[in-house]
Amino acid sequence: METEEAAAAEQLQQEQEQWRGTVEAALPSTPASAAWPHIASFCALHRYLPGIDVCELAAGEDGRPGCVRYVASLAPAAAGAGGAGREVANWAREELLEIDGGARRLAYAVVGSSMGFGRYVGSMAVVADDEDEAAAAAGRCRLVWAFECDPVPGWSLDGLLGYLDGGVKAIAARIEEAETAAAA
Repeated sequence: METEEAAAAEQLQQEQEQWRGTVEAALPSTPASAAWPHIASFCALHRYLPGIDVCELAAGEDGRPGCVRYVASLAPAAAGAGGAGREVANWAREELLEIDGGARRLAYAVVGSSMGFGRYVGSMAVVADDEDEAAAAAGRCRLVWAFECDPVPGWSLDGLLGYLDGGVKAIAARIEEAETAAAA
């Protein structure tokens, strides 16, 4: 009985706390100046984040604080449908809070979603990899995705961190692919 009570107390404490976290991914052959335009294009998330099928401007002017993007994942098509009739599985509306080209950083907030998010504020930054002269000379950079949010029903903090970690790595890989293709 004590174990159940301790587990319930721990879960209640976790639910009352704010979740915070940061995940990173390296772009070993892309300089920060080349990676930033991919991130700065607020309504192009579907090009870089697997699982996002729709990303479109819902309000305001793309790239200006206050604009809102609508992002959605679509459910798989029924067998034999050939992709027709796909329905929205999950969606979110996200407002651009700030964008700083000099610092290569943007911040956004989830202002509505089907996934149970309450308050969620995230940021994405492109950081030049200046740790050593060789890294700086190679023009490497890192993507840093940070967030602070209310606990999300049905998720654990570790689960959310795992999801975002996979996402930031996929975004980095797609930016690297785009830059390689552009250089060819």
